[in-house]
Amino acid sequence: MTSVQNAQDGREWILDAYRALEPRNYLGEFTSNNARPDGRPFHTSRPITILTSFLQRNSYGSAMVTLGNDAASNNTTIGSSTRVIAACTLLVGHPGPSTPTHGDIDVSVSASPLSGPRFDIGGRESVDTSSPFYNYPSGKDAGDGKSSPNVNDSVPLTDVAASGSDTQLQPTDTKEIESWIRRTIRSSRFIDPTELGIEPGKSAWRVRISIHIINHDGNLWDASLLCACAALGDLRLPVVEVDRRSGGVRIVSNEDLLDNNDGGAKHNNNTKVERRKGQSLTLGPLPVPLTIAILPSNDESNSKDILLVDPTHLEEDVSSGNSVTVVCNTNKEIVEFHKKGSSTRLSVDQIKAVASMGFGRAQELETLVKG
Repeated sequence: MTSVQNAQDGREWILDAYRALEPRNYLGEFTSNNARPDGRPFHTSRPITILTSFLQRNSYGSAMVTLGNDAASNNTTIGSSTRVIAACTLLVGHPGPSTPTHGDIDVSVSASPLSGPRFDIGGRESVDTSSPFYNYPSGKDAGDGKSSPNVNDSVPLTDVAASGSDTQLQPTDTKEIESWIRRTIRSSRFIDPTELGIEPGKSAWRVRISIHIINHDGNLWDASLLCACAALGDLRLPVVEVDRRSGGVRIVSNEDLLDNNDGGAKHNNNTKVERRKGQSLTLGPLPVPLTIAILPSNDESNSKDILLVDPTHLEEDVSSGNSVTVVCNTNKEIVEFHKKGSSTRLSVDQIKAVASMGFGRAQELETLVKG
């Protein structure tokens, strides 16, 4: 039994080394057989889990989104998950002159070294060309002009000059994700900004959605947007007292509510101060994202690119950041169509297929996120 276990451990070690040193060839072994390392077909997303209201003490709305299964739960190193959490906090600000009745939404995305092996202490994902995990000496040149006979003559992902293309690792840009989420939520009509207004022209809520990456195994864009929307769906505005002259706002504590026993109704001896009930936001069509990695075909007889739905970190690395993200809702509207990378092009039929999969994804997740 021990020898069998040792042999199995040895095979797993060889497989891990092959995946680390030859990620492109490793993935190509699967895609050439119309499969993926985690067993999914090309068009299938990982299972998604959404948990809300788990940070009740420090936020007014929270959510956690997990794409895939935890490695510990299925005893495999291939099926690791992407997990992010989001929390909504509230600030009182002054509305803009052009929108005196509107509140605003701000988004921040952060990470730490615990989020993934390539994140530094500042939350930035770096691509270290000297890292043995994603790069290795090429057999073409050992530094002294001679070839290394014991090293596979292949091109590392970060070796742009040798490959003759723009294939290279693309670090995760959290600032780009922040801007994209903020823009998508504002343009999708998911929430009504007038519900964030407190006193017209004087005060309004500014909702800050803080997103933190717990584990990064690909497709942070989808996970982060869904988590932000789930946190907004869990958001409940507190009971406040508003000074109608100055626009000043005071959040009424739970102790005050219990003392008055009015459930947050309008009540105050001072006629200049008005008490407003707390409320949840009225949600519009949910903007559901679907990210697809674009890989060049390994079949010489077929020049069509390979489209991998909900890519893992490995698949994102091999695609060199070439991907497309479509955001749709249940009204069969395309909220946004965002393409990254310049080395691949989508045909009209592929764009239609991407939109069709996006509409199906919207129907699938509408009830899950909004409850």
